[in-house]
Amino acid sequence: MKAAVLYGPRDIRVEEVETPSLEAGDVLLRIRACGICGSDLHTYKHGIFLDLGTPVNSGRILGHEFSGDVAEIRGQVEGLKVGDRVTAISLGANAEYLRIPSLLTGAIMQVPPEVSHEEAATTEPLANSIHAVGLASPADGETVVVIGAGIIGLGVVQVLKAAHSTTTIVVDLSDRRLSMARQLGADVVINAAREDPYEKVLEITGATAISLVPMPAAGVDIVFDCAGVSREHAGTTTLEQALMMVKENGRVVLVAISERPFELDFNIIMRKGVRLLGSWAWSLEEFAQALELMGSCKVDRKQLASHEFPLDRAKEAYETQFRAEEAIKVLIKP
Repeated sequence: MKAAVLYGPRDIRVEEVETPSLEAGDVLLRIRACGICGSDLHTYKHGIFLDLGTPVNSGRILGHEFSGDVAEIRGQVEGLKVGDRVTAISLGANAEYLRIPSLLTGAIMQVPPEVSHEEAATTEPLANSIHAVGLASPADGETVVVIGAGIIGLGVVQVLKAAHSTTTIVVDLSDRRLSMARQLGADVVINAAREDPYEKVLEITGATAISLVPMPAAGVDIVFDCAGVSREHAGTTTLEQALMMVKENGRVVLVAISERPFELDFNIIMRKGVRLLGSWAWSLEEFAQALELMGSCKVDRKQLASHEFPLDRAKEAYETQFRAEEAIKVLIKP
């Protein structure tokens, strides 16, 4: 089979590798669409988080946001037959075929007929967004800031709008992504390349003075940091911005990965009584909920797939995903 194999930073090659062999209880999927995740980009760019790829030869096959058709079942797997349209949990989907080991076949989920393979490939990031929103426990009437309008941040907006009545402010550097946030229901968008996010949010929501904190907090109940810190970033980090914005006893949900350590003044967390919550991945229930939200048309993921590339152009696909002003979600279609 063909696969896109990563050998080092920005060195990805499409080549022939062995089609996975199955053991009893395993399932083989013919991949139809696979999204490029932010974590995949960190690996492609810097060679970090290599554990999110499947070893092959002396490289790794990335890809964990996918959908496909059941091509083969070794033995029997309850509720599954060859030809079923599914999504699942595994690594290494930048390839024509993917083995789902017996240990994970219980997490294979049928894709509703109303949902395309392209939409189904966004199930995993939507589940991440559902998990992050669940941690924050938003209440109707609250003000929420989402920093970072990539696929996770936009998913947070969609989940908030599907289930809650909040005022939602989205911050990003990309006008295209901010325009999409508007289409998905964001009440206010801020381009951080042109305006200081903290000052703008302060202007929108008003200031709340807190004893012993040197600068006023904005009137924000929840901030989701879906941007993170790149190795090249200099200046105030998005997490620092979030801690500045959030009001006393507010919640900050850290969703994004950081490519490097950075210094943080923890006194602001202590003095403001901030609840800082780390959000990683999702539960199986949240994964299923993501499919249900798409199948019931409560969220529309069609418009988030901005680019599609065949497997042979995997390097071009990865390079395109880097360009935030141009791309939202890039799909590889083996």
